[in-house]
Amino acid sequence: MRAIHVFSLLILTTADRKLDILNLYKNSFTGDGTYYWNTEGGTCSYPPPELPPVAYHPNITDLVALNSHQFFGSHACGMCFSVNGSGVGLGLNPIIGQHIVFVKDMCPECKKGDVDFSETADGRWNISIRAIQCPVGNTSIEYKFQGSNEYYLKLQVRNARIPATSFEVKLPDMSWSHFNHTMDGFWTVSFPTGVTYPIHLRLTAANGEVIEDTLGTDHIVNEKVIYGDGKQFSVDNSLPT
Repeated sequence: MRAIHVFSLLILTTADRKLDILNLYKNSFTGDGTYYWNTEGGTCSYPPPELPPVAYHPNITDLVALNSHQFFGSHACGMCFSVNGSGVGLGLNPIIGQHIVFVKDMCPECKKGDVDFSETADGRWNISIRAIQCPVGNTSIEYKFQGSNEYYLKLQVRNARIPATSFEVKLPDMSWSHFNHTMDGFWTVSFPTGVTYPIHLRLTAANGEVIEDTLGTDHIVNEKVIYGDGKQFSVDNSLPT
């Protein structure tokens, strides 16, 4: 009975997160644009120089911390946003025009609609924000293990066009087991009988697209970016790019 209750709660949480993330694409939100200096690392666990490739795309103008209300427990890590500023506000460095930004951190004190730029600058400026599909081009989804072993996986999903709101791994009996999402931008799952190789993964994007990927490794190496079969979520013509 307990297992059924936990599974139902997981499905409910996954459904809620899907709607939360999609809402960021389908609506614009007004708030403040601020600055928190040029810092490395952050809540999303992207230690330099290991930011995902999309963070270095020429269309990405800034790295940001997203407000905690729309960070959704780090599900927004790695998302891209269009930030538009009119230059209205106070300070020395106004935010004007469109900025395409990459989320690498969370701003705990920011309000809904706020974005904190990782720049050495000054001011508080009126902005609007809306999520867009990240300009990943022909690059694939990446992964990284952290603190993992044969019986426990902690795995980061990186460089996705649209964030995954559900992540599963295939067990030895060919059934699928759900990862749990963590506050630092990873996914965790336990293997009572031990991991089998290769590792087969199933990812579901916020818009419902499902892809399967395979890590061809025969052992676990932590803190190293690894690749699957070159999979990536498709461009969704119903969502902004």
